[in-house]
Amino acid sequence: MKNLLIILILVCFGLTEVRAESYSLEQFLALVKENSKDLQLARKDLDMAAAIKKEAWATALPKVFAKGDYIRNLKENVLFIGMPDPDTGEMTTQKFQVSFKNDVRFNVALQQPLFSFKIGDALTAAKQYEKLSGYVFDAQNLGILTFAKKGFYQALLLKKLVEVSKASEKSALDNFTNIKDKFDNGLVSELELLQAEMRWKNQVPVVTESERNYKSLLENLKNFAGLNPEEELSFSGSLDTYPAKPERMKASDVFKLRPDYNALLWEKNLRGTDVKSQYSEYLPTLDGSFVYSFSSISDEWDLANRNENYMLGLSLNIPIYTGGYTGAQLQKAKIGLDKSKIKLMQARENITNELDNIYLRLDEAEQRIISARSTIETSRKAYSIAETSAENGLITQLDLRDTRVYLDQAELNYYMAVFDYLNAYFDWEQASGQKDK
Repeated sequence: MKNLLIILILVCFGLTEVRAESYSLEQFLALVKENSKDLQLARKDLDMAAAIKKEAWATALPKVFAKGDYIRNLKENVLFIGMPDPDTGEMTTQKFQVSFKNDVRFNVALQQPLFSFKIGDALTAAKQYEKLSGYVFDAQNLGILTFAKKGFYQALLLKKLVEVSKASEKSALDNFTNIKDKFDNGLVSELELLQAEMRWKNQVPVVTESERNYKSLLENLKNFAGLNPEEELSFSGSLDTYPAKPERMKASDVFKLRPDYNALLWEKNLRGTDVKSQYSEYLPTLDGSFVYSFSSISDEWDLANRNENYMLGLSLNIPIYTGGYTGAQLQKAKIGLDKSKIKLMQARENITNELDNIYLRLDEAEQRIISARSTIETSRKAYSIAETSAENGLITQLDLRDTRVYLDQAELNYYMAVFDYLNAYFDWEQASGQKDK
């Protein structure tokens, strides 16, 4: 019975065991591409563009309609006609049957637009909207992947911060323990003891806050990548290396590469087509039709007394006065086109300023990296000297641990500078319209 209980406990533990996965940057980006709800919505916009294009083609293609009717007359319909009596010459009312019990009708109509400027405008607009949707998707995809890259490296940085804060907290605790022992032996004052205690206790919330920030970020990234909330997420990567600083690009070259700018450009083209389409509302349209008609009336359950006909028709529609509605729609289209032009000019200015700021951030982060690297070298030398001194009994192990904490903090400052550089670099990739690599 005892063995059975142990087996059940092990089985339950196995069922509730939390999966732990460690993802590289490439694996994490692949997850985001696959599971991002924002990208799924963006793909639906692409599907919508394809549907709109199909809808536009439908305006140019013929349409065929079929209609069938059956009427059962429960009472007889008659026609009363006044006419002279052939014998007396007097006017009398004559009654004639004009209905049968069964009335069957069937029509097939084919309609084809023969002339309309609106059809050409609709086809042009559909192609432009498809282009616009493609660039909007590319811009959203680029923005989402940029956010994912930043989140990945921010997680690595926060993990380092947790490690350094824990090391500092442990050093402060060890220092407090050492000071307390000396205080108990009457070797230090109470002030020194209180200062050591304050240093340790002040470090405890720092550790708690760093752990909370790290765990909170991981939860957000799990949700962002569509992972199971029960899964323990970690990343395998390094902040030790970073890409070379990119060369400055001409704004004109960036405009060609940026999908969001190209989306605005195609929006302007679409607005221009809308203006042309509203002008088309003033022009006549010509439609052709072909109709086949069949009918049958009978008191019996058969298709007797048949009547068939074939008809060709032309329909010319000439707009004369629409109460000002067409003019209002044209005015709205022109305003929309003007707004698109202003948005394009605004985008050019914003992109230029954005690139200038990013290059400044890259330069500043690069200088911080150089400075932090120099500080690390100094801290490593100090730690090496401290190790030798501790081995020779010249300093305590507590002093050695403090020196190690200083080295860890110097490395953390380096990683923070690298993270800021990567942040700026990823912004540069997005701002310059670089394709995902």
